[in-house]
Amino acid sequence: MKNVKISLPKQARIICISDIHGCYDEFCALLDKCGYNAGNDHLFILGDMLEKGVHNTAVLQKVIELSKIPKVYVIKGNNDTDCPNMAFYDSREKFLERLKRRPYNAFVEMGQSLGITDFAESFEEKRALVLDAFYNEIKFVDELPYALETQDHIFIHAGIENRPDWENGSEWFAICAPWFLRSGHMSEKTVVCGHYPVQCYKRSNNSNLPIIDKEKRIIDIDGGAVTKWAGQLNAFIINKNGESYSYDNFFVPINADEMTVKRDVVSDHLPEYAEWESHVLQILDNNDGMLLVKNQQTGKTGMIPEKFTFTGSDGKLHGGINLNAFLSVHKGERFYAADSACGYYLGIAENGQIGLVPQDHLG
Repeated sequence: MKNVKISLPKQARIICISDIHGCYDEFCALLDKCGYNAGNDHLFILGDMLEKGVHNTAVLQKVIELSKIPKVYVIKGNNDTDCPNMAFYDSREKFLERLKRRPYNAFVEMGQSLGITDFAESFEEKRALVLDAFYNEIKFVDELPYALETQDHIFIHAGIENRPDWENGSEWFAICAPWFLRSGHMSEKTVVCGHYPVQCYKRSNNSNLPIIDKEKRIIDIDGGAVTKWAGQLNAFIINKNGESYSYDNFFVPINADEMTVKRDVVSDHLPEYAEWESHVLQILDNNDGMLLVKNQQTGKTGMIPEKFTFTGSDGKLHGGINLNAFLSVHKGERFYAADSACGYYLGIAENGQIGLVPQDHLG
């Protein structure tokens, strides 16, 4: 597994961004918001630049330009592998199968910029046209390393295996390992990763803000951009001062309208964690799309708009947000509205909490 070792000076500011997922405008805005200084700062991009968003080529070209600057490092994520696979390695059958799973992706976006909309006919000819036009971009992604290592941190997309020689672990684990924050590892260094949105974990405390587990020496910074109904891009800042470190964070909401709270909202509800993957919801009542449900794994009940539920691969109902995610907000605060349902906006409050606020309290 290709691993790049970096020796940081005594004083350093490291900006870590993961899981951009084709969100070009928000990525540029985040660099501005955190005050990225190309001459002084170290910028680490921790994989999944591509896919799921709609400005993949622009993000990739921006990252390539940034990577020419000293102190900018980029590693590979699982979603980043689709584009070079489709360009170099997929058979026609595998390529078209991949399109069924994700009809719009980075390679397709590149093709559309050339006027190519259907790869089923004249497949090899059309693939060659895209590869010729975007060879440098695709080769850049294909050759990315899997990890960055400094004196006290390991930066990787998904996680490291629980073995002393983690650098000899599988590339699959490095970019695809799920629920890494629940795992352990043998390294004395702190692992900084993305891949799995923090919102998936109960310890996120109903937010997209990075989770720092000092005991496990793991930091997850994935803000759920595009992958969550209300997601964000995080810029996780590591401030190195000799042998000590401190952390800061900046974030930019994704596909959200910035609004102002017109009057206070006081909620007596506490969000009830619902794990998207394994917790099954039983509907007890349906009031015009606002569901009263029981979490069959925890026995807890709560409310969730039907719009923010989904049917899983098991054929059962799951929650895309926590239950009872009704927020308290104060007049004059900002609120980033990403979606709406049942007379509420779903979004991100100024304090980073994710949830529902009555529409008539926002403007």
